[in-house]
Amino acid sequence: MGDLLTVKGIGKVIEGKLSNIGINNCLDLIRAFPQRYETHRIATYGEAELSKEIVLSATIVKNASVAYIRRKLTKMTFVANIAQHEVSVAIYNREFLRSSMIKGAEVVITGRFEYDFKRFMATDLQLKKNYQEGIIPIYNVYNFSDKVFAKIVEGAYLLVKDQLIDDIPKALLEKRQIIMIADFYRIVHHPLTQTDITNASLRIKYDELLKFALKIVCMKSINEQIITRAKTYDISQVRHFIASLPFELTDDQKTVTNEIFRDLKKPRQMMRLLQGDVGSGKTIVAIIAAFAVVSGDEQVVVMAPTEILAHQHFETFTKLLSPYGVNIAFLSSLVNERDKSQIRNELETGTINIIIGTHALIQDQIHFHRLGLVIIDEQHRFGVRQRKALREKGWTPDVLLMSATPIPRTLAISFFGDMDVSSIRSMPEGRKKIITTVNDYSHYKEVLEHCVIELKKGHQVYIIVPLISENSKIEFAAVDTVLYELRQIIPTDFPIAALHGKMTGEEKNKILSAFSHHKIAVLVATTIVEVGVDVPNATEMIILDCERFGLSQLHQLRGRVGRGGNQAYCHLLTDSILIGTNRFAILETTTDGFAISEEDLRQRGPGEIFGEEQTGIPKFRMANLIIDQSLVEQAFEDARTLLTSSDPLSQELVAKTFFGIKEPNLD
Repeated sequence: MGDLLTVKGIGKVIEGKLSNIGINNCLDLIRAFPQRYETHRIATYGEAELSKEIVLSATIVKNASVAYIRRKLTKMTFVANIAQHEVSVAIYNREFLRSSMIKGAEVVITGRFEYDFKRFMATDLQLKKNYQEGIIPIYNVYNFSDKVFAKIVEGAYLLVKDQLIDDIPKALLEKRQIIMIADFYRIVHHPLTQTDITNASLRIKYDELLKFALKIVCMKSINEQIITRAKTYDISQVRHFIASLPFELTDDQKTVTNEIFRDLKKPRQMMRLLQGDVGSGKTIVAIIAAFAVVSGDEQVVVMAPTEILAHQHFETFTKLLSPYGVNIAFLSSLVNERDKSQIRNELETGTINIIIGTHALIQDQIHFHRLGLVIIDEQHRFGVRQRKALREKGWTPDVLLMSATPIPRTLAISFFGDMDVSSIRSMPEGRKKIITTVNDYSHYKEVLEHCVIELKKGHQVYIIVPLISENSKIEFAAVDTVLYELRQIIPTDFPIAALHGKMTGEEKNKILSAFSHHKIAVLVATTIVEVGVDVPNATEMIILDCERFGLSQLHQLRGRVGRGGNQAYCHLLTDSILIGTNRFAILETTTDGFAISEEDLRQRGPGEIFGEEQTGIPKFRMANLIIDQSLVEQAFEDARTLLTSSDPLSQELVAKTFFGIKEPNLD
């Protein structure tokens, strides 16, 4: 819609630049929305309050100086005059601006007066001549300044505004008080008030969520046609097994077990997500379900994302179920070819009741005698196609997905379409809260001293780092560097070893076995230990450069300690808390995985946490499935209305959605 060369200000050179970023016509151009808006207003000195952010104009009266504090951290300071008041200004990691911060320079500073009105901690700094007041759209488009890009967008809008037609029924837009498309494009690029920004963002969010919800609703209508055989199982055997356990199930475990059993009895395929915090007892629920299916002469497959986790499941299932005559096998890429061949034969003849393994389970050569249940642990680590390939190993087997990254119910429904969601929120009795602290690197020495205290008690320690080897371009802690440093600090009585993803499977198993048997005191590792490592004697974890990880991942990692009866500790170290807000504070105050996951999703969005490929969730421009939960619910309600509407526009939108569905199931 609209030739770019007809837009004022666009010639062949700019047309080429736009083409390089996928903008080929006027409609593409006006759909390049601002990434955010900045409301620029310079306040007066009299408006300042301690510890409250403010933007002020200042004149530098003493040249800036830079102090190099430590790795990745510099501090620039200068003296400025603000409304006849002399103020000392400091800002971290802005040393590249030093040459401009000279006596007489007029600047605009953003930040806070911290202890009094003579010391200002800045978070942003720029020359006053470059500062523009008002509501400024920020596009961040490659090869274009925001000002130039805004100008050509305005020109394109003027050319095509009369051709813009809504693809959402007017009745729905009016019901939700959403602006029409022509008004939207006008204000999204040139808002005059905060209300304009609110209305524009609401239109983007609603449009995204409605079309996503419609896809989910359409998929649900397809999935409802899938039938399977109802399970027949020996309930007396199952009850005897539960009664023989060395512990009593929690109320939540009992509830979700009953939910799963109701599903197994139905002639519809079970598609259930079982979510719960680290250590909440999801595995025993899965074992009970697997035992029930096996008692009905059907097979069960359990797939985990890592060999470590898969092998842990194999050991747990075997310990509990082998006394009942259940034949359990393990399969991964490390199993030799002769044993693989035997396993394949026994699966096909039905000799093996339960097979547990990794991606090796979805190979074409794997066939089952009578597959009745698929269990996928840490399911978000697998892609949609991988999960689908495993489901298709049997005649529509029931499916139980498990996740230790709990998410709110509304979001779970959005993720998994018509899938039912079971949650275990309560923890087994006796588990102590892990004491968690967040500090900058000036506390590293005292953290290590605390680590040595735990070692002298006979306990073990994890130290988590983001990199395997040092990288000259990325200044973060690495396994090899930290390993060397620790050997100079930790007493030689305490053996130290490393664990990371580049090791062979045999090397990993050897290290983990030594750590499990207390032959290694300190394990320096990457996030490879996030799942599947269970060492009850480990009581301390140090996570270096924790800004490299999300909140849910940090919570998962600290779940490796405190698995015995001793008090456990987790120390998060990052200098990022010196130059911004402490986004890790929630980890100090709660161990509730649901609350932590919700905050993580609020900060980063689901795609950043789970990955678009794993969830099937699109990367929204603006909508956030946590922050916008009420709008999500409205979108699903309206999507169901569209599905049954006789309105031509509604039917056209539904038809396009059905046509665009490529997978028969969304999981």
